[in-house]
Amino acid sequence: MADWSLKRSRSSAGGPRETQPMNDQKDRNVSVTTDQRKHWFPAALSLMMVGWGANQFVSLLVFYRQEHGFSEVMVTSMLGIYVVGLVPALLWGGRHSDRIGRKPVTLFAVALSMTANVAMMGSVIGTAPLFAGRFMAGIATGLAMAAATSWVKELSQAPWDLHSAAGSGARRASLLTSAGFWLGPVAGGLLAGHAPAPAILPYALHILLCIPLLVVVSRLPETRPGAPAQGMPVASPPPRPEAGKRFRRVVAPAALWVFAAGTTGFAVVPAVIPGLGEGRLAYATAAVAVTLGCSVLIQPLARRLDTVRNARSLLTGTITAFLGLATVLVAILAASPALGLVASAILGSANGLLMVGGLLEIQRLAAAHELGKLTGFFYTLAYVGFLAPTVVAVAAQWIQTAWIMAGMLALCLASLAFIVVNSRKYLPPLLERVESDPAVKVRGHKTS
Repeated sequence: MADWSLKRSRSSAGGPRETQPMNDQKDRNVSVTTDQRKHWFPAALSLMMVGWGANQFVSLLVFYRQEHGFSEVMVTSMLGIYVVGLVPALLWGGRHSDRIGRKPVTLFAVALSMTANVAMMGSVIGTAPLFAGRFMAGIATGLAMAAATSWVKELSQAPWDLHSAAGSGARRASLLTSAGFWLGPVAGGLLAGHAPAPAILPYALHILLCIPLLVVVSRLPETRPGAPAQGMPVASPPPRPEAGKRFRRVVAPAALWVFAAGTTGFAVVPAVIPGLGEGRLAYATAAVAVTLGCSVLIQPLARRLDTVRNARSLLTGTITAFLGLATVLVAILAASPALGLVASAILGSANGLLMVGGLLEIQRLAAAHELGKLTGFFYTLAYVGFLAPTVVAVAAQWIQTAWIMAGMLALCLASLAFIVVNSRKYLPPLLERVESDPAVKVRGHKTS
Protein backbone atom coordinates (compact mmCIF):
# COMPACT_ATOMS: atom_id res chain seq x y z
CA MET A 1 0.00 0.00 0.00
CA ALA A 2 1.18 3.46 -0.79
CA ASP A 3 0.62 4.74 2.72
CA TRP A 4 2.93 2.09 4.14
CA SER A 5 5.68 2.62 1.59
CA LEU A 6 6.82 5.83 3.26
CA LYS A 7 10.49 5.66 4.30
CA ARG A 8 10.90 6.92 7.86
CA SER A 9 13.58 9.44 8.84
CA ARG A 10 15.67 9.65 11.99
CA SER A 11 14.14 12.95 13.11
CA SER A 12 14.78 14.47 16.48
CA ALA A 13 11.09 14.01 17.18
CA GLY A 14 11.82 10.33 17.63
CA GLY A 15 9.32 9.12 15.01
CA PRO A 16 9.05 5.45 14.15
CA ARG A 17 11.49 3.94 11.70
CA GLU A 18 11.09 0.90 9.50
CA THR A 19 14.52 1.33 7.88
CA GLN A 20 17.74 2.82 9.17
CA PRO A 21 20.14 4.99 7.14
CA MET A 22 23.26 3.40 5.75
CA ASN A 23 25.66 5.50 7.82
CA ASP A 24 24.01 4.05 10.94
CA GLN A 25 24.74 0.58 9.61
CA LYS A 26 28.39 1.49 9.13
CA ASP A 27 28.58 2.76 12.69
CA ARG A 28 27.43 -0.64 13.88
CA ASN A 29 29.85 -2.43 11.56
CA VAL A 30 27.22 -4.94 10.59
CA SER A 31 27.77 -7.16 7.58
CA VAL A 32 24.39 -7.84 6.04
CA THR A 33 24.03 -11.24 4.39
CA THR A 34 21.06 -13.10 3.05
CA ASP A 35 20.74 -15.36 6.08
CA GLN A 36 20.28 -12.33 8.34
CA ARG A 37 16.91 -11.69 6.75
CA LYS A 38 15.47 -14.54 8.82
CA HIS A 39 16.70 -13.49 12.26
CA TRP A 40 13.19 -12.27 13.01
CA PHE A 41 11.67 -15.74 12.68
CA PRO A 42 13.08 -17.43 15.83
CA ALA A 43 12.27 -14.29 17.81
CA ALA A 44 8.70 -14.48 16.53
CA LEU A 45 8.61 -18.21 17.34
CA SER A 46 9.29 -17.31 20.96
CA LEU A 47 6.07 -15.27 20.89
CA MET A 48 4.24 -18.23 19.39
CA MET A 49 5.48 -20.72 21.99
CA VAL A 50 4.83 -18.46 24.97
CA GLY A 51 1.35 -17.79 23.58
CA TRP A 52 0.85 -21.53 23.08
CA GLY A 53 1.81 -22.22 26.68
CA ALA A 54 -0.45 -19.51 28.04
CA ASN A 55 -3.54 -20.27 25.97
CA GLN A 56 -3.64 -24.06 25.92
CA PHE A 57 -5.25 -23.79 29.35
CA VAL A 58 -8.34 -22.28 27.70
CA SER A 59 -9.33 -25.52 25.95
CA LEU A 60 -8.88 -27.41 29.24
CA LEU A 61 -11.41 -25.27 31.13
CA VAL A 62 -14.30 -27.64 30.46
CA PHE A 63 -12.07 -30.63 31.32
CA TYR A 64 -11.29 -29.12 34.72
CA ARG A 65 -14.96 -28.41 35.35
CA GLN A 66 -16.06 -31.93 34.43
CA GLU A 67 -13.20 -34.03 35.81
CA HIS A 68 -12.19 -32.05 38.91
CA GLY A 69 -15.52 -30.46 39.79
CA PHE A 70 -14.17 -26.90 39.74
CA SER A 71 -16.87 -24.23 39.77
CA GLU A 72 -17.35 -21.71 36.96
CA VAL A 73 -16.05 -18.89 39.15
CA MET A 74 -13.02 -20.97 40.20
CA VAL A 75 -12.03 -21.79 36.64
CA THR A 76 -12.53 -18.30 35.26
CA SER A 77 -10.61 -16.90 38.25
CA MET A 78 -7.63 -18.80 36.91
CA LEU A 79 -7.93 -16.62 33.81
CA GLY A 80 -7.95 -13.61 36.11
CA ILE A 81 -4.80 -14.58 38.04
CA TYR A 82 -3.07 -14.84 34.67
CA VAL A 83 -3.78 -11.13 34.11
CA VAL A 84 -2.50 -10.29 37.60
CA GLY A 85 0.91 -11.65 36.59
CA LEU A 86 0.76 -10.35 33.06
CA VAL A 87 0.07 -6.62 33.55
CA PRO A 88 3.10 -5.71 35.70
CA ALA A 89 5.27 -7.91 33.47
CA LEU A 90 4.13 -5.96 30.42
CA LEU A 91 4.89 -2.63 32.08
CA TRP A 92 8.24 -3.72 33.51
CA GLY A 93 9.33 -5.95 30.63
CA GLY A 94 8.98 -3.29 27.97
CA ARG A 95 10.94 -0.66 29.88
CA HIS A 96 13.58 -3.18 30.97
CA SER A 97 14.12 -4.50 27.45
CA ASP A 98 14.60 -0.91 26.26
CA ARG A 99 17.49 -0.65 28.74
CA ILE A 100 19.21 -4.06 28.80
CA GLY A 101 18.14 -5.51 25.47
CA ARG A 102 15.44 -7.72 23.99
CA LYS A 103 17.27 -11.05 24.09
CA PRO A 104 17.69 -11.62 27.87
CA VAL A 105 14.07 -10.69 28.59
CA THR A 106 12.78 -12.96 25.82
CA LEU A 107 14.91 -15.92 26.93
CA PHE A 108 13.69 -15.56 30.50
CA ALA A 109 10.08 -15.41 29.28
CA VAL A 110 10.37 -18.69 27.36
CA ALA A 111 12.03 -20.41 30.32
CA LEU A 112 9.36 -19.14 32.70
CA SER A 113 6.63 -20.37 30.34
CA MET A 114 8.12 -23.85 30.59
CA THR A 115 8.22 -23.60 34.39
CA ALA A 116 4.56 -22.55 34.44
CA ASN A 117 3.59 -25.69 32.56
CA VAL A 118 5.53 -27.85 34.98
CA ALA A 119 3.48 -26.31 37.81
CA MET A 120 0.16 -26.88 36.03
CA MET A 121 0.89 -30.58 35.72
CA GLY A 122 0.14 -30.66 39.46
CA SER A 123 -3.60 -30.13 38.97
CA VAL A 124 -4.20 -33.67 40.24
CA ILE A 125 -3.38 -32.51 43.77
CA GLY A 126 -5.61 -29.42 43.77
CA THR A 127 -6.06 -25.90 42.48
CA ALA A 128 -2.93 -24.32 44.03
CA PRO A 129 -0.51 -25.55 41.31
CA LEU A 130 -2.90 -24.31 38.64
CA PHE A 131 -3.12 -20.85 40.15
CA ALA A 132 0.68 -20.73 40.54
CA GLY A 133 1.19 -21.92 36.97
CA ARG A 134 -1.29 -19.45 35.55
CA PHE A 135 0.37 -16.61 37.47
CA MET A 136 3.80 -17.55 36.05
CA ALA A 137 2.29 -17.93 32.57
CA GLY A 138 0.97 -14.39 32.87
CA ILE A 139 4.41 -13.05 33.75
CA ALA A 140 6.02 -14.98 30.89
CA THR A 141 3.47 -13.73 28.38
CA GLY A 142 3.84 -10.13 29.52
CA LEU A 143 7.61 -10.21 29.24
CA ALA A 144 7.55 -11.88 25.83
CA MET A 145 4.90 -9.64 24.30
CA ALA A 146 6.65 -6.46 25.42
CA ALA A 147 10.22 -7.49 24.58
CA ALA A 148 9.92 -10.02 21.74
CA THR A 149 7.33 -7.98 19.82
CA SER A 150 9.77 -5.05 19.79
CA TRP A 151 12.63 -7.44 18.91
CA VAL A 152 10.76 -8.82 15.89
CA LYS A 153 10.06 -5.29 14.70
CA GLU A 154 13.73 -4.31 14.98
CA LEU A 155 14.96 -7.53 13.32
CA SER A 156 12.58 -6.80 10.45
CA GLN A 157 14.42 -3.63 9.45
CA ALA A 158 17.96 -2.58 8.55
CA PRO A 159 20.65 -3.58 9.29
CA TRP A 160 19.22 -7.04 10.00
CA ASP A 161 16.73 -7.12 7.14
CA LEU A 162 17.01 -4.81 4.12
CA HIS A 163 14.24 -6.40 2.07
CA SER A 164 11.11 -6.27 4.25
CA ALA A 165 8.21 -3.96 3.53
CA ALA A 166 7.49 -1.21 6.02
CA GLY A 167 5.19 -2.55 8.72
CA SER A 168 6.39 -6.15 8.34
CA GLY A 169 7.56 -6.27 11.95
CA ALA A 170 4.08 -5.60 13.35
CA ARG A 171 2.46 -8.12 11.01
CA ARG A 172 5.03 -10.83 11.78
CA ALA A 173 4.84 -10.39 15.55
CA SER A 174 1.05 -10.31 15.57
CA LEU A 175 0.72 -13.29 13.22
CA LEU A 176 3.04 -15.56 15.24
CA THR A 177 1.48 -14.42 18.53
CA SER A 178 -1.99 -15.25 17.24
CA ALA A 179 -0.74 -18.55 15.81
CA GLY A 180 0.47 -19.54 19.27
CA PHE A 181 -2.79 -18.47 20.86
CA TRP A 182 -4.58 -20.69 18.32
CA LEU A 183 -2.27 -23.72 18.27
CA GLY A 184 -2.07 -24.04 22.06
CA PRO A 185 -5.81 -24.44 22.71
CA VAL A 186 -6.34 -26.65 19.66
CA ALA A 187 -3.48 -28.98 20.62
CA GLY A 188 -4.51 -28.92 24.28
CA GLY A 189 -8.14 -29.66 23.46
CA LEU A 190 -7.28 -32.54 21.14
CA LEU A 191 -4.89 -34.11 23.65
CA ALA A 192 -7.33 -33.62 26.55
CA GLY A 193 -10.15 -35.23 24.60
CA HIS A 194 -8.38 -38.09 22.83
CA ALA A 195 -5.01 -38.84 24.47
CA PRO A 196 -4.03 -40.44 27.78
CA ALA A 197 -2.99 -38.32 30.76
CA PRO A 198 -4.97 -35.21 29.66
CA ALA A 199 -3.80 -33.26 32.71
CA ILE A 200 -0.13 -33.89 31.86
CA LEU A 201 0.45 -34.46 28.14
CA PRO A 202 -0.52 -31.00 26.77
CA TYR A 203 1.95 -29.30 29.10
CA ALA A 204 4.72 -31.85 28.47
CA LEU A 205 4.46 -31.36 24.69
CA HIS A 206 4.91 -27.60 25.06
CA ILE A 207 7.97 -28.01 27.27
CA LEU A 208 9.65 -30.36 24.78
CA LEU A 209 9.08 -27.92 21.92
CA CYS A 210 10.53 -25.00 23.89
CA ILE A 211 13.88 -26.64 24.63
CA PRO A 212 15.40 -26.34 21.10
CA LEU A 213 13.85 -22.88 20.74
CA LEU A 214 15.84 -21.59 23.70
CA VAL A 215 19.06 -22.71 22.01
CA VAL A 216 18.22 -20.99 18.73
CA VAL A 217 17.02 -17.74 20.32
CA SER A 218 20.17 -17.50 22.44
CA ARG A 219 22.20 -17.16 19.20
CA LEU A 220 20.20 -14.24 17.74
CA PRO A 221 21.70 -10.73 17.58
CA GLU A 222 20.76 -8.05 20.10
CA THR A 223 19.12 -4.97 18.57
CA ARG A 224 19.13 -2.37 21.33
CA PRO A 225 22.11 0.06 21.09
CA GLY A 226 22.11 0.50 24.86
CA ALA A 227 22.21 -3.21 25.58
CA PRO A 228 25.40 -4.68 27.06
CA ALA A 229 26.34 -6.34 23.75
CA GLN A 230 26.18 -3.03 21.93
CA GLY A 231 28.18 -0.74 24.22
CA MET A 232 27.11 2.49 25.89
CA PRO A 233 23.53 3.75 25.56
CA VAL A 234 22.90 6.44 22.98
CA ALA A 235 21.26 9.77 23.73
CA SER A 236 17.46 9.59 23.52
CA PRO A 237 15.43 12.23 21.66
CA PRO A 238 12.80 14.14 23.65
CA PRO A 239 9.31 12.63 23.78
CA ARG A 240 6.54 14.00 21.55
CA PRO A 241 3.35 15.09 23.36
CA GLU A 242 1.30 14.28 20.25
CA ALA A 243 2.28 10.60 20.50
CA GLY A 244 0.87 10.36 24.01
CA LYS A 245 -2.34 12.08 22.99
CA ARG A 246 -2.92 9.78 20.03
CA PHE A 247 -2.16 6.75 22.17
CA ARG A 248 -4.68 7.79 24.83
CA ARG A 249 -7.42 8.93 22.47
CA VAL A 250 -7.15 6.50 19.56
CA VAL A 251 -5.08 3.43 20.45
CA ALA A 252 -6.22 2.93 24.06
CA PRO A 253 -10.00 2.78 23.38
CA ALA A 254 -9.40 0.17 20.69
CA ALA A 255 -6.82 -1.78 22.71
CA LEU A 256 -9.39 -2.57 25.39
CA TRP A 257 -11.26 -4.75 22.89
CA VAL A 258 -8.31 -6.73 21.50
CA PHE A 259 -8.63 -9.58 23.96
CA ALA A 260 -12.12 -8.73 25.20
CA ALA A 261 -13.26 -9.80 21.74
CA GLY A 262 -11.06 -12.89 21.67
CA THR A 263 -11.88 -14.20 25.13
CA THR A 264 -15.58 -13.58 24.60
CA GLY A 265 -15.40 -15.68 21.46
CA PHE A 266 -13.59 -18.68 22.93
CA ALA A 267 -14.45 -18.60 26.66
CA VAL A 268 -17.75 -16.74 27.11
CA VAL A 269 -19.64 -18.17 24.12
CA PRO A 270 -19.22 -21.85 25.19
CA ALA A 271 -20.26 -20.93 28.73
CA VAL A 272 -23.42 -18.94 27.91
CA ILE A 273 -24.95 -20.85 24.98
CA PRO A 274 -27.70 -23.06 26.50
CA GLY A 275 -28.45 -26.69 25.69
CA LEU A 276 -24.95 -28.02 24.96
CA GLY A 277 -24.95 -30.74 27.64
CA GLU A 278 -22.19 -33.34 27.31
CA GLY A 279 -21.01 -31.78 24.07
CA ARG A 280 -19.79 -28.62 25.79
CA LEU A 281 -16.11 -29.71 25.78
CA ALA A 282 -16.14 -30.39 22.04
CA TYR A 283 -18.01 -27.14 21.45
CA ALA A 284 -15.49 -25.21 23.55
CA THR A 285 -12.61 -26.65 21.53
CA ALA A 286 -14.40 -25.71 18.31
CA ALA A 287 -15.03 -22.18 19.59
CA VAL A 288 -11.33 -21.77 20.41
CA ALA A 289 -10.30 -23.04 16.98
CA VAL A 290 -12.79 -20.80 15.16
CA THR A 291 -12.02 -17.68 17.19
CA LEU A 292 -8.25 -17.86 17.02
CA GLY A 293 -8.18 -19.30 13.52
CA CYS A 294 -10.13 -16.31 12.23
CA SER A 295 -7.81 -14.03 14.18
CA VAL A 296 -4.82 -15.46 12.29
CA LEU A 297 -6.48 -15.51 8.87
CA ILE A 298 -7.72 -11.91 9.01
CA GLN A 299 -4.36 -10.35 9.79
CA PRO A 300 -3.08 -9.89 6.21
CA LEU A 301 -6.25 -7.89 5.54
CA ALA A 302 -5.61 -5.83 8.67
CA ARG A 303 -2.31 -4.59 7.30
CA ARG A 304 -3.92 -3.67 3.98
CA LEU A 305 -6.62 -1.70 5.79
CA ASP A 306 -4.04 0.33 7.70
CA THR A 307 -3.33 3.88 6.57
CA VAL A 308 -1.24 6.75 7.90
CA ARG A 309 -4.12 9.17 7.27
CA ASN A 310 -6.45 7.92 10.02
CA ALA A 311 -7.28 5.01 12.33
CA ARG A 312 -9.14 2.99 9.69
CA SER A 313 -7.82 -0.40 10.82
CA LEU A 314 -8.74 0.25 14.45
CA LEU A 315 -12.17 1.56 13.45
CA THR A 316 -12.80 -1.56 11.37
CA GLY A 317 -11.69 -3.81 14.22
CA THR A 318 -13.90 -2.08 16.79
CA ILE A 319 -16.94 -2.20 14.48
CA THR A 320 -16.28 -5.91 13.97
CA ALA A 321 -16.13 -6.43 17.75
CA PHE A 322 -19.49 -4.66 18.09
CA LEU A 323 -21.03 -6.92 15.44
CA GLY A 324 -19.60 -9.99 17.18
CA LEU A 325 -21.06 -9.03 20.55
CA ALA A 326 -24.42 -8.39 18.92
CA THR A 327 -24.29 -11.86 17.37
CA VAL A 328 -23.54 -13.41 20.79
CA LEU A 329 -26.62 -11.67 22.17
CA VAL A 330 -28.80 -13.06 19.36
CA ALA A 331 -27.28 -16.55 19.84
CA ILE A 332 -28.17 -16.48 23.54
CA LEU A 333 -31.74 -15.36 22.88
CA ALA A 334 -32.18 -17.94 20.10
CA ALA A 335 -30.32 -20.71 22.02
CA SER A 336 -28.37 -21.39 18.82
CA PRO A 337 -24.96 -23.10 19.10
CA ALA A 338 -24.37 -22.58 15.36
CA LEU A 339 -24.91 -18.84 15.69
CA GLY A 340 -22.59 -18.87 18.69
CA LEU A 341 -19.78 -20.19 16.47
CA VAL A 342 -20.56 -17.45 13.94
CA ALA A 343 -20.15 -14.96 16.78
CA SER A 344 -16.82 -16.58 17.69
CA ALA A 345 -15.62 -16.16 14.11
CA ILE A 346 -16.58 -12.47 14.05
CA LEU A 347 -14.98 -11.80 17.44
CA GLY A 348 -11.81 -13.62 16.38
CA SER A 349 -11.63 -11.43 13.30
CA ALA A 350 -11.99 -8.37 15.52
CA ASN A 351 -9.12 -9.62 17.66
CA GLY A 352 -6.80 -9.96 14.65
CA LEU A 353 -7.76 -6.60 13.15
CA LEU A 354 -7.28 -4.75 16.42
CA MET A 355 -3.98 -6.42 17.29
CA VAL A 356 -2.32 -5.65 13.97
CA GLY A 357 -3.84 -2.18 13.75
CA GLY A 358 -2.75 -1.32 17.27
CA LEU A 359 0.83 -2.51 16.78
CA LEU A 360 1.14 -0.58 13.52
CA GLU A 361 -0.06 2.58 15.27
CA ILE A 362 2.41 1.97 18.13
CA GLN A 363 5.36 1.49 15.79
CA ARG A 364 4.55 4.74 14.02
CA LEU A 365 4.30 6.63 17.29
CA ALA A 366 7.22 5.19 19.28
CA ALA A 367 10.86 6.23 19.11
CA ALA A 368 13.35 3.35 19.23
CA HIS A 369 14.24 3.99 22.88
CA GLU A 370 10.59 3.73 23.97
CA LEU A 371 9.23 1.05 21.64
CA GLY A 372 9.27 -1.63 24.33
CA LYS A 373 7.59 0.65 26.86
CA LEU A 374 4.79 1.73 24.52
CA THR A 375 4.27 -1.84 23.32
CA GLY A 376 3.91 -2.85 26.97
CA PHE A 377 1.34 -0.13 27.54
CA PHE A 378 -0.66 -1.30 24.52
CA TYR A 379 -0.73 -4.92 25.60
CA THR A 380 -1.53 -3.95 29.20
CA LEU A 381 -4.71 -2.26 28.03
CA ALA A 382 -5.42 -5.13 25.63
CA TYR A 383 -5.18 -7.69 28.41
CA VAL A 384 -7.69 -5.84 30.55
CA GLY A 385 -10.13 -7.46 28.16
CA PHE A 386 -8.86 -10.88 29.23
CA LEU A 387 -10.89 -10.37 32.38
CA ALA A 388 -14.12 -10.42 30.37
CA PRO A 389 -14.93 -14.11 31.07
CA THR A 390 -14.37 -13.60 34.81
CA VAL A 391 -16.56 -10.49 34.86
CA VAL A 392 -19.30 -12.27 32.92
CA ALA A 393 -19.16 -15.36 35.19
CA VAL A 394 -19.39 -13.29 38.37
CA ALA A 395 -22.07 -10.93 37.05
CA ALA A 396 -24.14 -13.86 35.74
CA GLN A 397 -24.88 -14.87 39.33
CA TRP A 398 -27.19 -11.85 39.58
CA ILE A 399 -27.76 -10.60 36.01
CA GLN A 400 -29.02 -12.46 32.97
CA THR A 401 -26.29 -13.02 30.38
CA ALA A 402 -28.34 -11.29 27.69
CA TRP A 403 -28.25 -8.06 29.73
CA ILE A 404 -24.51 -8.48 30.31
CA MET A 405 -23.98 -8.69 26.53
CA ALA A 406 -26.13 -5.60 26.07
CA GLY A 407 -23.89 -3.74 28.53
CA MET A 408 -20.77 -4.84 26.64
CA LEU A 409 -22.35 -3.59 23.41
CA ALA A 410 -22.89 -0.16 24.97
CA LEU A 411 -19.24 0.02 26.12
CA CYS A 412 -17.98 -1.03 22.70
CA LEU A 413 -20.12 1.64 21.04
CA ALA A 414 -18.65 4.28 23.36
CA SER A 415 -15.10 3.21 22.43
CA LEU A 416 -15.99 3.37 18.75
CA ALA A 417 -17.33 6.91 19.09
CA PHE A 418 -14.11 8.02 20.81
CA ILE A 419 -11.93 6.59 18.03
CA VAL A 420 -14.09 8.18 15.32
CA VAL A 421 -13.74 11.64 16.86
CA ASN A 422 -9.93 11.40 17.13
CA SER A 423 -9.11 9.21 14.13
CA ARG A 424 -7.34 11.94 12.12
CA LYS A 425 -5.81 13.83 15.07
CA TYR A 426 -2.31 13.81 16.59
CA LEU A 427 -0.64 12.03 13.67
CA PRO A 428 3.19 11.79 13.76
CA PRO A 429 4.71 15.05 12.38
CA LEU A 430 6.25 13.46 9.27
CA LEU A 431 2.95 11.84 8.37
CA GLU A 432 1.08 15.12 8.86
CA ARG A 433 3.57 16.85 6.58
CA VAL A 434 3.10 14.21 3.88
CA GLU A 435 -0.66 14.54 4.09
CA SER A 436 -0.49 18.33 3.74
CA ASP A 437 2.10 18.33 0.94
CA PRO A 438 0.91 16.47 -2.17
CA ALA A 439 4.27 17.13 -3.80
CA VAL A 440 5.98 14.68 -1.45
CA LYS A 441 6.66 11.44 -3.27
CA VAL A 442 6.29 8.08 -1.58
CA ARG A 443 9.08 5.60 -2.07
CA GLY A 444 8.29 1.90 -2.34
CA HIS A 445 9.98 -1.05 -0.66
CA LYS A 446 10.37 -4.56 -1.79
CA THR A 447 8.04 -6.85 0.11
CA SER A 448 9.33 -9.82 2.00
